[in-house]
Amino acid sequence: MSDRLIDVMADKATAESHKREREVARVAKMAAGCEAALLDSLAEVERLSGELVALDGRTCTGREYWRDKDIAGKEAKLYVNHSIDQVCPLHGTPEPGKRIRQYVGTDLSAIREAKEAIEREGTRRRLESELAKITRGLRRCEYQLQEFYGLLGFEVQEDGTAVRRGGGRW
Repeated sequence: MSDRLIDVMADKATAESHKREREVARVAKMAAGCEAALLDSLAEVERLSGELVALDGRTCTGREYWRDKDIAGKEAKLYVNHSIDQVCPLHGTPEPGKRIRQYVGTDLSAIREAKEAIEREGTRRRLESELAKITRGLRRCEYQLQEFYGLLGFEVQEDGTAVRRGGGRW
């Protein structure tokens, strides 16, 4: 083999080695950020769960219905109507096949309380949706981490520790 060919092959081997080193460094950097991202997600789950607990029993699943609102000379009255068989934390459970219709009336403080309870229900639904999205993401991360360890020749135990197994998927 000529010296020139040996030099070209050595340069190529060195370049490949540097490329592998960069790839390993990139994966190591990504892995280092995983713990912080997971802890951040778990903190968000705790925060959302706390907000949901604070809303327990203080929300209303019904909708506003105004009676006599458009009739001149009559004072508008607020009712809160619920869907058939819809349970309301504030107003209870209807009889099977029935709905709850709660009279609120014309008292401004009662109207304000009813509207705030309905608004809190919207907040509760938004929080539950956010919590479900994060929970799905964490489950997907768990699956992806198990796949990652499997590719490296490890098996994830029930307690979350990784144990090397023979071979791997290479």
